[in-house]
Amino acid sequence: MALSAVGHTNGTLLACAMGVAQAGVIARRPARRVEVRVHLMGSTDIAFGLAVRRARRRTRRHGIARRWLTATSTAACIVIAALAPVATAVAAADLSRLGALAFPATASAVVPDPAIRIRPALRARSSVVTAVRPEAPALGVHVVAPDETLLSIAALYGVTPQTIAYNNNLSDTRDLRPGEALVVPPLDAAIHVVREGETIATIAAGFGVDGDAVRAVNSIAFEPEDVTPGRVLLLPVPDSRYPGFRLRVSDPPRVFAPRVRWPTAGVVTQLFTSVHSGIDIAAPYGSAVVASDSGTITEVGWRGPGGLSVCERLDWGLEICDYHLSATNVEVGDRVSAGQRIASVGSSGESTGPHVHWEARTNGVLVDPLTYAPEAAAVAKIGSRTSTP
Repeated sequence: MALSAVGHTNGTLLACAMGVAQAGVIARRPARRVEVRVHLMGSTDIAFGLAVRRARRRTRRHGIARRWLTATSTAACIVIAALAPVATAVAAADLSRLGALAFPATASAVVPDPAIRIRPALRARSSVVTAVRPEAPALGVHVVAPDETLLSIAALYGVTPQTIAYNNNLSDTRDLRPGEALVVPPLDAAIHVVREGETIATIAAGFGVDGDAVRAVNSIAFEPEDVTPGRVLLLPVPDSRYPGFRLRVSDPPRVFAPRVRWPTAGVVTQLFTSVHSGIDIAAPYGSAVVASDSGTITEVGWRGPGGLSVCERLDWGLEICDYHLSATNVEVGDRVSAGQRIASVGSSGESTGPHVHWEARTNGVLVDPLTYAPEAAAVAKIGSRTSTP
């Protein structure tokens, strides 16, 4: 294929170009020619010519040796391409060492930026966790049913009747009315609403309880942040002796049980009344104090004005406590049988002479011990008080 482009004026140069092209192909087969003319000016044209002809066919003859060499080279290249990755993977460690020897790495010095302030890293000696403070126990509400009593409600919630009566302003068991809503704490405790200026220390002192126990029950960690006016606190009173409060049991509960033993042989000097929570039995100092019936010892120790004391829960439910003792012979959790010696008569606590203050409770309510005492009791004298109520 040949290309010729000639510009001419008035057709003179175009004719010359065509003559030269025709002269150059005299010895060859005339080629097919295509010419394009573009009119540029009134006296000037631009012409483009294309000559197309077939290419010569050349037959090449390859020898057997050359074809064999080509086939061998191709097979070798295929084998090398297949084995090269395997050889590279096997010799990777050696190649790494050779590369490190040939091109040793140079450590570049890191220049700290003076604008960046590096803070020292602190490591804790132990794992740091966030302690979750437990929530204070919630209060319950109970609606009195027609057949319920203060004693049955207390037994249902596992608290004493005094606890329910104190927190609901009930002074007598007969004050309970069907349909009435009672606030019931989850444990034997007084419900107290914090007033302006009060602290845990002053509140605990007013109820005669331990301040740390109040903080633990109410999950108080910070003062005065956690003790704000209007907050409801539970003041634990395990023995249900609330200051200035005494529940009147108009109908003392009766149980079907055998009579119990007197704690000691002596003289009854004071009976059970609304202001005296038990019976006082005067006896010689050091005389034996025995278990009233078979049961389990629930408390041994000093109890305020009552001095040294021992409490026993009988197998059928009655709880007996002996106060103003001089010594004890049992520990909490001991099993005792009726008539077994558990303590000695004394005059500890607030007392005017050696005697035993004998108390009885059923369902947490103080009752007259004479309800369960033997009927054939020799009462020599009733009169002079030997202890404070």
